Amino acid sequence: MAIHLGLDLGTTSAKICAFDPSGKLVEERSGDYELLHPEPGAAVQDVKSIVEVAERILQEILEALPEPPAGLGISCPMHGVLLLDADGEPTGPVITWADVRAQSVMDRFPDALRRRLLHRTGTPVHPMSPLVKLRWLSEFRSEELEQATYLGDLKSYLVSRWTTDGLLLDEQLASATGLLDLESGEWDEAALTLAGNGKPLPLKLPKIAPARHRLTWKPAVAERLGTGEVPLVIGGSDGCLANLGSGLLEPGKVSLTIGTSGAVRVTHRGLNDGAEHQLFNYRLYDDYFVLGGATNNGGKVLEWTYELLRGHFASIGKMIEAAAAAPDSDLVFRPFLNGERAPIWDALATAAFVGLRGHHTPTDLARAVLLGVTDNIVAILRQVEAATCAAEVIFASGGFTRSRAWVELLAERSGRKVEIAQTPQASAYGAARMAELSLASPSSAQ
Repeated sequence: MAIHLGLDLGTTSAKICAFDPSGKLVEERSGDYELLHPEPGAAVQDVKSIVEVAERILQEILEALPEPPAGLGISCPMHGVLLLDADGEPTGPVITWADVRAQSVMDRFPDALRRRLLHRTGTPVHPMSPLVKLRWLSEFRSEELEQATYLGDLKSYLVSRWTTDGLLLDEQLASATGLLDLESGEWDEAALTLAGNGKPLPLKLPKIAPARHRLTWKPAVAERLGTGEVPLVIGGSDGCLANLGSGLLEPGKVSLTIGTSGAVRVTHRGLNDGAEHQLFNYRLYDDYFVLGGATNNGGKVLEWTYELLRGHFASIGKMIEAAAAAPDSDLVFRPFLNGERAPIWDALATAAFVGLRGHHTPTDLARAVLLGVTDNIVAILRQVEAATCAAEVIFASGGFTRSRAWVELLAERSGRKVEIAQTPQASAYGAARMAELSLASPSSAQ
C-alpha cells in the first residue's frame, strides 16, 4: 500500500501526516515551537528550531511506518522573510506573516499603486506582504539588508539545507510575496525596486519551481534522517494546499476556516483578477489559482470575550451557545481586535462596541461579538462570490466547527449551505497529494 507523507510547518507547530491511497490519515507526529515577539509589532521565528522539530518528527514517523513512504511533500506558511548570508545561513529570525512593524511604511503605497500591485502580483499591499516588509527593512533596518546576501523564507532555507537544489522557492509561496508577476511567473522588477526604496534590492532571490518539482536529497542528510531514497517534492503554501487537500478545485465549492484567525478560499482556473474585490490570488499549480481573503479575527476574539465574561458562562462553548440562541439587540461589535487583513486591509483597525448601554447583558455582549466575527467572515465570502460565482456549498473547517450553534449561525447569516469538511489535516494532505501528483507525472516534476 503506497503511503504518502505531508509535512506541514505552521506558525507555532509542525505536523507530519501519513495518508493511504484513499486519503485516510494512518499516522501522525507533531511538535511545537515558539512565535517570538521581541519588540512591539514583531512576530518572528527561529528557523533552526523549526528545522530541528521538522527533522525529529520526520524521523519519528519513518520509524513508525512499516515500509518506506512513496513520497513526501512540504507545506509552509506564506509571507515569511528570512535574510541569509553568503553561506546560506540565517542572519536573523524569520519575519512571519503576523509581524506588523512594516505598517510604518504603508503610506508609501498610495491607493492607485496598491491596486496596480495587487492586479499584477496577486498579493494585497499590507504589512504581512514580503514586499512591504522589505521596504520597511530598506528604510529602517538597512544594515540588516547589508549583512545579507540572499532573500529566503522557511521553505527555501529548508530546501537548501536538505537538498542539492540550492535556494529554491515553490510557485505558491513565490506568488504570495507581492514580488512575483503572476502572468509571467517571474520576479517583478518594479515591485523589487519598490521593496528596495527606489533602488535595486541588494539581495539574490531564490529560483522559482513548480509545486510538483522533485528535489534531490543531500546524501548525508538522507542518511542522517533515514529517508533513504524517499522522493521529496517541494510542495507549496498552507492555504493553497488546504484547498487541494480538501478536493475543492471548482469555484462553487468554498473553503471557509475559522480557527484562531480565519480564511475564505476558492480554487479557479486562469488569471481571474481579484484586485477589484481586494482579494489575494495565489498560484496552485498549472493553471489553477486560489483566490480569497484572510481575517486576523476569528476564534481568538471569542477567547478574549470569554476571558472578560467568564464569570457569567461555564465555558467558552456555553458562551457561544448562549450567544447564538439570544435575540438580536441594537448592540454592534466591530471585530478588528487584532488589526485586519480582509475585508478592509488595515493593520491599525481597532475593535469597538457601538451602541453599548447600561441595559445590555453579558449575553448581549457575547452575541454582538459572535455576530461581528461571523458577519466579517461573511463579508469576505461576498467578495469571493463577486469575483467568482455564488457558493453552492461552504466546506467549514477549523476549531469553530466544534460548535454546532456557530456553524448553524454561519449558514443563517450567509444564506448558504454549510457542510463540515471531512479532510483531516488538509494542508498536510495537500502536500502529500502534491507529492503523489508529481510522481504520477514525472515530466511535470522537472
